[in-house]
Amino acid sequence: MKRFEFPLARVRDFRKQQLESEEVKLQTLLAERKELNSESERLLNEAAETRLSLMVIGSAESQDLAAMDAYLRHLGNVKKRHALKLVEWQGRAEKQQQAVVEARRRLRLMEKLEERRYNEWKHALDREQESLSSELYLARWKRD
Repeated sequence: MKRFEFPLARVRDFRKQQLESEEVKLQTLLAERKELNSESERLLNEAAETRLSLMVIGSAESQDLAAMDAYLRHLGNVKKRHALKLVEWQGRAEKQQQAVVEARRRLRLMEKLEERRYNEWKHALDREQESLSSELYLARWKRD
């Protein structure tokens, strides 16, 4: 009997490549999340430092107070835009996670199919070997 060949091996390999590609995209999104988190932390620290500088100064001129207030409002607007980026990132991450799950499911389906085909091939091979052994035994028995 010929050796085992899975006729859909190219499809299985393609599914594996798809899964790897989707996982790389997910890793890229996770790296982006780290950057977004550091930006959030930077904005919070910036606002805290600005407020602290107001307390340290004690008495400040109206120009300084107005400038700091404008800066704090600006930071508030930046934080809002940043929060929108986080929400948008969350949507993309969920979508990408689903793509990874789907690619994994498709690959697993091909692997199960290959396993089933291999087991069928193995069973046929075992039957063929058993038949051959029986024939050899009978031929030897008749000869003796």
